[in-house]
Amino acid sequence: MLSLSKPPSVEDIKLRLKSAFQLFEAQKQPGFVDEREIPTIIRSLDINPSQEQLRIILDEVRGEDTSTGMVDYGRFESVLVRHFTEMTPSYVRDTEDRLMRAFRAFDPDNKGYIDADVFKTIIASKGDAFRQEEVEVMLGACVEEGKIFYEDFSRLLAEDTFERKYV
Repeated sequence: MLSLSKPPSVEDIKLRLKSAFQLFEAQKQPGFVDEREIPTIIRSLDINPSQEQLRIILDEVRGEDTSTGMVDYGRFESVLVRHFTEMTPSYVRDTEDRLMRAFRAFDPDNKGYIDADVFKTIIASKGDAFRQEEVEVMLGACVEEGKIFYEDFSRLLAEDTFERKYV
């Protein structure tokens, strides 16, 4: 993940962007990705933009040509490098403590877990709602016997993987 405490260099950002872009690159159009993949590419970089931030990024990446639905790497890179070098705290993951407080709000009995079905309903309907497939992927990583033990999950969500893996 990109971090405000020790911002990565532009070169590091470009390397990560190129690597992520290539995973989604269109086979029939090298150097291009389907614009619908851009939110997934961004999230694969451990960046957590809001729906509004994604909309702004997508509008900028599309530019004036929205007819093809495809985005070339040059445009993608220039927009995202600018966004991530002029980053605000809203792109950065929440701290483990903040996540724990949020989970505890849904655990009034202080059991240390919340039911997966309750969590699924919450994240599909509150704030920046997740798509069903995003919910399933997230739950696949953290559900144990229909429960989410949020202490471990909070730690996982708060990890600063960019610094751990790349710096």
